[in-house]
Amino acid sequence: MRALRPGTYQVVPGEYYGTPKEVWGFLAPARAGRPELIAFEFLTANRDLLGIETRLGGLRFTRSIESLGARHVILQQLHEGLRVHRAYVTVHMDLRGRVYLAKNRAVPGVHLPPRTGFRLGESECVTRARRRLPRPGRRATVLDTEAMWYPYRDRLEPTWKVRIARTRPREEWIVYVNARTGGVLSKVDNLAAVRGRARIFDPSPVTTLGDHRDLVTPSGRPRAAPDAAYRSVRLARLIGNGRLDGTLVSTRATAGRTRILRRDHDFRARAGERGFLEAMAYYHVDAALRYLQELGYTETRAIFGEPLEVDVTGTRLDNSWYSPWERRLTFGTGYIDDAEDGETIVHELGHAIQDAICPDFGQSAEAAAMGEGFGDYLAASFFADRKPPAYRVCVMTWDGLLLGLDEGLDPPCLRRLDSGLTYRSFDEDGDEHENGVIWSATLWEIHEGLGRTLADTLILESHFQQDGFTSFARGARAILDADRNLYRNRHRTLLRGIFERRQIGPV
Repeated sequence: MRALRPGTYQVVPGEYYGTPKEVWGFLAPARAGRPELIAFEFLTANRDLLGIETRLGGLRFTRSIESLGARHVILQQLHEGLRVHRAYVTVHMDLRGRVYLAKNRAVPGVHLPPRTGFRLGESECVTRARRRLPRPGRRATVLDTEAMWYPYRDRLEPTWKVRIARTRPREEWIVYVNARTGGVLSKVDNLAAVRGRARIFDPSPVTTLGDHRDLVTPSGRPRAAPDAAYRSVRLARLIGNGRLDGTLVSTRATAGRTRILRRDHDFRARAGERGFLEAMAYYHVDAALRYLQELGYTETRAIFGEPLEVDVTGTRLDNSWYSPWERRLTFGTGYIDDAEDGETIVHELGHAIQDAICPDFGQSAEAAAMGEGFGDYLAASFFADRKPPAYRVCVMTWDGLLLGLDEGLDPPCLRRLDSGLTYRSFDEDGDEHENGVIWSATLWEIHEGLGRTLADTLILESHFQQDGFTSFARGARAILDADRNLYRNRHRTLLRGIFERRQIGPV
């Protein structure tokens, strides 16, 4: 394989090392063979451009993922036998072996320090990590530690990564402690969360009844949903053990969960009765994952390799989240049980999907906003054909009913997907849910232009070349790449028009 010629590609420059962070805008000749071998050939031929080692000895092959229209090879940089945090190289190629994108977070050799910098041991760094948590006196459990290198500006710092969990309230933190100075380099809340309140069936009493007025008391409190708000459904893919355990989803993480001894596995219950929350979560997660299979993500392209765990009563707080560490969806029971909300369930599933395709998704302000926007989009798209037209651009209409009424929204809801906001409205220090409205509205515009199946396929496929620190502009480019790989640029004009109107790249 030959090196790329100047003028045939575009570069996103790195901030500190003088090497490209991304190389794109090219299409290398087709190559036959295993994706990882094609990737190593490409990197070897372009090592000078990327500023990586001549023999690639510092790169360890991690995995190769095949999506519908492309293959994605991921390599991790090691130094002195330890992982360099976020220092990965990814090579993306279509199904003909034509490389079209390379991402480079590897640290050049001149910036690699000796291992003698580890002055503080694991125990001392764990103690310092505990002290830096909110409410440091509360009990915490160390889940995992790892000695590693942490890129800090233009140098690598010897570091201990400490993963800590606490309950009451439920917290999970990753703390990076400098093993040279003892200072904390970074502290990350590891729970992808949304504050939601809902009693939703398929998808909600509001949308099923087509009105909200009979669901609120004169004092402004939610009423119990009437019989007309319920829908009888079949629970598919149960393994037959009397519990809600299936091939795609399991409620095994739920304390005191329901067991049915009868052979018919009849889990029918009303809201507020035992088993209803589990049935809600099982049905909606299973249905959404089956939909991904219908889009083509089956067998070797499966996004989840094992059943996704769900805890429907994991916290008394009015909050729900997905934990990348536990690989678990957790729903709160504060105010209104969140697992009664089908759209909250699918929103949180969106975080799980992103983490399964792209681990550590959402580590920057833009990526976090894209995570929330994607979750809202997924919920809206998945339930669109089951909602009256006036509600299709609304998500969590029961969850956000009282808030929406207070704000005078019609129909009342938690968030909408038809905002006219552009990237100029993005606030680096703002709430990720508010910033996420920009991205969800962009995705919904694609949905309106292409239809559900095409839009969902392109948007899902684009995640396979994303990273934890992605941006709106790179997300737009990934969607365009997905359109090229799957549909030969058939929708490029429409997509570029949407991104230009929203003032989003692609770059």
